[in-house]
Amino acid sequence: MQTEQPWYIGLRSEALTKVYLTRRDDLIISQPPQKDAGGLDFLVTITKDGNYSGRIFGVQVKATASSSELIQQHNFFKLKNIKYNIKSFKDLPFPLCLFFFTLDNDKGYYKWILEPIVKDGNNAALKFNENDELRNLNDQEIDNIIAIVNNWYDHKINFVA
Repeated sequence: MQTEQPWYIGLRSEALTKVYLTRRDDLIISQPPQKDAGGLDFLVTITKDGNYSGRIFGVQVKATASSSELIQQHNFFKLKNIKYNIKSFKDLPFPLCLFFFTLDNDKGYYKWILEPIVKDGNNAALKFNENDELRNLNDQEIDNIIAIVNNWYDHKINFVA
């Protein structure tokens, strides 16, 4: 039997997502209108020199009240007895991260749901990641996420004029 989480869990985890992402001045964070219908929590636009670039990625946000729900294994973390349905995001055409927060200490963790990869021949693809390993979310990792997303967009097939 799954117990319902307190009402503030979702609000605080969304606020923490905004705090983490707005530490960078090249990101625009927006909430899509279909969010309340089980859609994405956030769309993040990467700007270039203050201008819209067309480069976006999604962020799905989850949280728990207690850090005791995490088990550390080497340099990553796993959730105890908590599973999230991520299959509904499989067909999105852009990269997607899961941000996970423990609200007793406001620590953030992340994993790719749709991981941007560049295959042989410079072909950009998205890998559906069912692995449940979470990594620490901090400024350096957010920089890394942005670099990976930018690299993926750099390698997408270019249109011929």
